[in-house]
Amino acid sequence: MIWPTVFDEYGTKRLAVWRQFRESLETSPTPLEDVAELWCRAPFVSPYLDPQLPTEWPDPWHLMLDLRLDDLALVLGMLYTIKLTQRFIDTKCEIHMSMCPQKKQRQYMLVVGNEQVLNLEYGTVVSAEQLKDFDTKTIYAVSKLQ
Repeated sequence: MIWPTVFDEYGTKRLAVWRQFRESLETSPTPLEDVAELWCRAPFVSPYLDPQLPTEWPDPWHLMLDLRLDDLALVLGMLYTIKLTQRFIDTKCEIHMSMCPQKKQRQYMLVVGNEQVLNLEYGTVVSAEQLKDFDTKTIYAVSKLQ
């Protein structure tokens, strides 16, 4: 299911549509694919989040209200979208960082339950087995959101 209107809405309406999307994940046969599809439609800005300072990252609500989405914020948005569901509330999620040699820039990906990876390939979900070909570093891990 595609939810293009999430990023087209403003203020509390955006939060409401995002909540409806998260609720749809509870019964979706392809929840992670749905999340990857949603976030590949998000608007991008220049890098601004510091991967070394997770305590300064926005909470879920400010992330969605402000929509200042650099590459790291996009993956953080995927994490928040997944973790704010009953279905994935206890699932371990990690944000990994890797240097992309071709582009000479950082790449961020979300590892869900040590099994699947979002954003290794833009807009898709792949097996965590594919990470063995990359030199990655875990920069954030969470089992339950605080």
